[in-house]
Amino acid sequence: MALIVLLLAGFLAVWLESRSLTSPRGYHQPDRNTFVFTQTPKTEAGLDFEDISFPARNGQTLRGWLVPSDQPTDLTIVTLHGAGGNRQSYFDQLPMLQGLGADVLMFDARENGLSDGAGRGIGLAVREAEDALAAVEEMRRRGHKTVIAYGCSLGGSAAIIAAARDSSIDGIIVEASLSSFEDFVADKANRRLGKLGLTANWATSIWGRAVVVMSRWRMGLDDYVRPEDVIDTIAPRPILLIHGGQDPWVVEAHADRLVERSHPATDYWLIEEADHCHGYNAREAEYRARMNTFIEALKAAD
Repeated sequence: MALIVLLLAGFLAVWLESRSLTSPRGYHQPDRNTFVFTQTPKTEAGLDFEDISFPARNGQTLRGWLVPSDQPTDLTIVTLHGAGGNRQSYFDQLPMLQGLGADVLMFDARENGLSDGAGRGIGLAVREAEDALAAVEEMRRRGHKTVIAYGCSLGGSAAIIAAARDSSIDGIIVEASLSSFEDFVADKANRRLGKLGLTANWATSIWGRAVVVMSRWRMGLDDYVRPEDVIDTIAPRPILLIHGGQDPWVVEAHADRLVERSHPATDYWLIEEADHCHGYNAREAEYRARMNTFIEALKAAD
């Protein structure tokens, strides 16, 4: 009887941590029939935009905004938001992106914002990568020849997986990406133990794997992959990896593993003073310059 109780308690603990992983604090999908975004590219950046929708690969509908460049262009930057975010996540960077001569697609991944879903949470970057591919296909359909995927955190992980699966993505810009969700969960457990003065890396590693297995089962993710396992397949297409030295959620070791496993030509920029997904806010001028260099090199290679 004691063993059964112990097993049930373990199952419940893993299930609860899985719920925390896939539906992080603050996550909420509004009712599409009643919710309206009051902040838009027009209100926040003075930029015109088009409401667009396009199909996800499973037939559901993705919705977002397309912000056109000042001049006709065949370059598009597709933004991929993080866990619990939505199309609004890139308002700070939007004037920079549009000013670099690109049309900018800002959209909600499934289960987020006004895209289809039932508020089930994140898909461990697998479902989000599928949505990124659908967005790229939509931009190609609209005549864009060069498409860059730009994501942070979960969105960065999705950009890596999407580019590994679709060679038509011309380049990716990734900030604060996880190298694997197993390690992300283990990191969180290590922080908890550290507050108690304890260390048990072997146990937290097992814990991380168990939570991801549970999450995959709950979300029906049969084709789960880790960004660190596929990033090497993206070359020779360019990658700009960015990480904040003060990131409290995705520790620098994730960036180190991605750099180690990627092509030597990958450009890695550690912004020592930046926290999670705030590299632009910490180094606005340099961030803009590096993005511009990335885009100009991509154009020159065409």
